Amino acid sequence: MFQFDFSYTDYEQLMNDLAQRLNVPVVNHQLIFPESVASGSLTFIRLPNGIHVNIVNCKFNQDWLLCRRKMREQFYTLRFHELTIPGILEIRIGDERLKESNTSRSIAYLTDSLIDWGYLGAKGTVYKGIDVLFSPKWLADYLGLQEIDDVLSAYLSLKVENVHREPLDSEYRRLIQEIVEAEESNPLRLAIIQNRIMLLIERFFLRIYQRRKTAFLNIPLSKADIDRVMKVEATLTRDIFEPAPTISQLARMVSISESKLKKDFKLIYGIPVYEYFQKVRMQAARDKLLAGGHSVKAVAMELGYSNLSNFTIAFKKEFGLLPSKLLTPY
Repeated sequence: MFQFDFSYTDYEQLMNDLAQRLNVPVVNHQLIFPESVASGSLTFIRLPNGIHVNIVNCKFNQDWLLCRRKMREQFYTLRFHELTIPGILEIRIGDERLKESNTSRSIAYLTDSLIDWGYLGAKGTVYKGIDVLFSPKWLADYLGLQEIDDVLSAYLSLKVENVHREPLDSEYRRLIQEIVEAEESNPLRLAIIQNRIMLLIERFFLRIYQRRKTAFLNIPLSKADIDRVMKVEATLTRDIFEPAPTISQLARMVSISESKLKKDFKLIYGIPVYEYFQKVRMQAARDKLLAGGHSVKAVAMELGYSNLSNFTIAFKKEFGLLPSKLLTPY
């Protein structure tokens, strides 16, 4: 088993110590894992605003244990993780344990350096993640608070209960993808990454404070309920260029009633099932138009719109402008 323990408030030091432990070099702030341990990489980024970012993208080739030991100095880590778990994964926060097995997880959650945190995983686990490290002062300044308030204190006190309360949706995934795909050769790479990281942070905390109004800390959903909704979301967005499954099909797939599916989906993702599907479709259309090489008509047809004006109306409703405004001029 590969085991790595750390207790740092500096991700660059973490990377350098891990590289020494693995006997591999760090090149351009990136560490390539030796194949005996994992296939993939760890990348460190220090942003101009003082935030540290680690980007992990690997598949473990042996059982593994990753532990961040508690520290006297308080820092926060906001974690955006996509995990494919072929065996068992144990999430450890303080003295609490949460075991997952033979599943996949796309989650965002906040941890505190005053308590232990760790993952104990099996060989074959695919671990894709972005960890964002910042101080309480930075967070208080960002949120406009004198100090960390009762909402965040209550959130952190729930420990593993909060791990599944914020599933990664299509918007989180889009921002994460843009961070991962920012090329070294791009002179604006650091600015792009900082912008997307700030959007991830903003979205996470905005949702925490919005949910406070609807009893965020007492969401009436079990872990099994959340699992079912996440499975539906993954199915719904697997291929947005195909017609969406019906509510009846989705409900049967996860063995719950249609009414419960609609209620639970809105509770987790904030909007109804098909409104969510439509937003994802429009985001995909926007991305294609911004990338260039696609006409408005071609994108509309790919999404299944036989009437171009219907596509234009839907796009303008979502983004407030006509799709033709995004076309690259020649």
